[in-house]
Amino acid sequence: MALTTKALLNTSRQKNDGSFPLIIRVTYNRKIINIPVGISLKEKEWDHRNQCIKSSSSIADNITRLNNKIRSKVAKVYDVIAKLEEDGKINRLSMKDIKGLIESTGKGTGEVYVFDFIQSIIDDLRKAKKNGNAEVYSGLLKKLKKFHTSDRLTFNEINYTFLKKLEVAHYSKENQTGGLSVYLRTLRSVYNRAIKAGYASLESYPFKDYKIKNGDPERRALSEKEFSSFRNLELVPQTPLFEARKLFMASFYMRGMNWMDMCMLKKSNIVGDFERIQYVRSKTGKRFSIKINDQLKEILLSYVSPDCDKDEFLFPVLKKGDSPLKYHETIKNKRKRLNKRLKEIAELLNIDSITIYTARHTYATMGKRRGVPTAIIQESLGHKTEAITQTYLDSFENEVVDGYDELIMEN
Repeated sequence: MALTTKALLNTSRQKNDGSFPLIIRVTYNRKIINIPVGISLKEKEWDHRNQCIKSSSSIADNITRLNNKIRSKVAKVYDVIAKLEEDGKINRLSMKDIKGLIESTGKGTGEVYVFDFIQSIIDDLRKAKKNGNAEVYSGLLKKLKKFHTSDRLTFNEINYTFLKKLEVAHYSKENQTGGLSVYLRTLRSVYNRAIKAGYASLESYPFKDYKIKNGDPERRALSEKEFSSFRNLELVPQTPLFEARKLFMASFYMRGMNWMDMCMLKKSNIVGDFERIQYVRSKTGKRFSIKINDQLKEILLSYVSPDCDKDEFLFPVLKKGDSPLKYHETIKNKRKRLNKRLKEIAELLNIDSITIYTARHTYATMGKRRGVPTAIIQESLGHKTEAITQTYLDSFENEVVDGYDELIMEN
């Protein structure tokens, strides 16, 4: 092992007061990482040869104690890397991974705090502009912090008993199985990442014994009669309820496209003279090409003109100048508002409440009721996983699917 650790001033980052950050420079097999200590010193205050703060420094009342803390931190950094090499894990890690491990290691225990690790996943997802996925991990982080009040939760503490207690706490607040399933599947993903990064042990993997329950969400689809009443209900144009129905019908005409993907559509997703919509499903990465029928074209033209900028959003949710960092929050808030309006329409029709997602299930179930082969469309998009259903949809030529679209959407 070619490993050295050294405390020194980072002279390439001088601050306004003339001081420099104190760092621990780690050199491992000719690769270098710098670990910030959290203090800054002027060159005259630092003893380069002995790697300590000079006694003449006024940075602290007790310089000896501060120097002991610095030496202790240097030793701990060395120990973490030495332990990784001893366990045969270091070759699987990049220097960035090693730095993250060192910075999240607590008080010489060699453990990585779960909350810090999840936050690093969230940060990476946001940098990659995968804000939807980032929100899923953020939801898990909030859930765990409410359940485990200490910030120092380690992966070794997440065992079968921990998961069962988390389950009990979830149900005690009359929450549903579906929500718990999402949290636990996300936590399992976190644990699997931690194992690959060398932060957790496969031998302690808690999901070998604990089985995640499937939470089948309640799916709502409009009947033929309800759908006809919904579509033909007289509403005052340009009112909130009128606009809410337009968005619902747009989703239906686009094969039950989900709300997130609808909101992200731009003029550039339209092919030809409003002939097709081509887009990539954000959740699965699958590509779709949907024929624009006359009803959908009318809705689209009420929002965008044929000669508008290709970067303009098709639906009135996001604006061209909005920050991508706020997309997810805006989309979520607009969905809540839309669902409230759809609920009001359902009350006018004296039917059970509906949401924008009802358009997706209505498209699927209506296709099944009208004899569309289950290989093209299945009830509630059919299979246990949406990806399988999408695979079936992708396996047919656009012309074939277009024909079934016309059958489903005929007046």
